[in-house]
Order: sequence, then structure tokens, then C-alpha cells
Amino acid sequence: MPSGNIHSNTDPRTLRALAHPVRLDLLRLLQMNGEVTASGAAEELGLTPKVCSYHLQLLAKYGVVEETGQGKGRARPWRLAVQRLTYVHQPDEDSATSRAADAFARTMLARDVQTIESFIDRRHGLPVQWRNVSTLSSNLLRLTPDQLRDFGRELFAVLHRYQERSRSPEPGARPVQAILYAVPADPAGG
Repeated sequence: MPSGNIHSNTDPRTLRALAHPVRLDLLRLLQMNGEVTASGAAEELGLTPKVCSYHLQLLAKYGVVEETGQGKGRARPWRLAVQRLTYVHQPDEDSATSRAADAFARTMLARDVQTIESFIDRRHGLPVQWRNVSTLSSNLLRLTPDQLRDFGRELFAVLHRYQERSRSPEPGARPVQAILYAVPADPAGG
């Protein structure tokens, strides 16, 4: 993982670029493996090296990934150029940015649903020590906008602590997808 920055973006082109399932798969591989080549990614994702190379180059164009400087052609390793991608809705953002952000959010949600459903389908086949340690929780809270903002900040602080621990995983550690959602339950905001 690079020592790079948190990448907060409001550019609609970047948000649209990130709102693609193959690019999200590549980002997940990079998070899990640290580095990946187009050929290695193609093998893991069941795609062609040409497709993976194209998507890696597009992610690099927007500053999300970078080459490591080793290898040649599709055997060049890539790594994340940022620690974390964030998007925060701005009250005065233009409609193109809002549409791009919505597309990104929908793509991420679809990926998260797929991750959770896959876990439910395979959890009984996991080793015993991994079967009952996951967290699936849905809770209705009554919060003010400030409390919801604070809630999100506190969750991200906990998440950040565990991200730091993940940089040097302990023996027996496995990839775990942490999915956090805290949104107003009533679309009308009431």
C-alpha cells in the first residue's frame, strides 16, 4: 500500500471511471495483493490481459493506481496510488457530478450486495473459527444530521485503525470486506 493520500474526488469523469465493475475488481485485487500485473489480474478475474491493461491505464489516468516501475508490457506491476477513495456530496455540486456520484454509489452497492450474498451462500463451508465471527447488522437509529455525520466519522476512525493493522497482517489473517452504511431511512428526510 502506498504512503499516498486519501483521494477525495468531485470530478464527474473520475467518478464515472470508478463506477465500473471491472475497475472495482481491479481495485479490490490491488487492496488484497498490494501489486498486480494485467496478466495476473486477467487470470484471477477471468478476463483478457488487454482488458485489464486498459482498465488499469484508465485508473492511472485519474490518479488512483500507478505503475511500480518494474517489468514490461502486460507484466508491469501496478499498485494503488492512494490509501482510500472518498466522495462527499457537496450541496452546490453540479448535476453532472451528482449523476456520476450516483452511478458510482450504485455500482458500489451492487458489488457490496454481491459480496454479502456470496458470504451467505458459502459461510457454512468456512473453517469453524471463521463461521460465526462476521457481523451482519441492520439498526434503525434516530439521529440529527450532525449526529449522523459524527456517527460516520467514528465508524471511519475504527475502520482506519483496522486498515493500519491490515498493512502488516497477523498469521491466520484473511481478507475481510468491511461494508458500512449509515443513511437516512426516510427518503423524504423527515
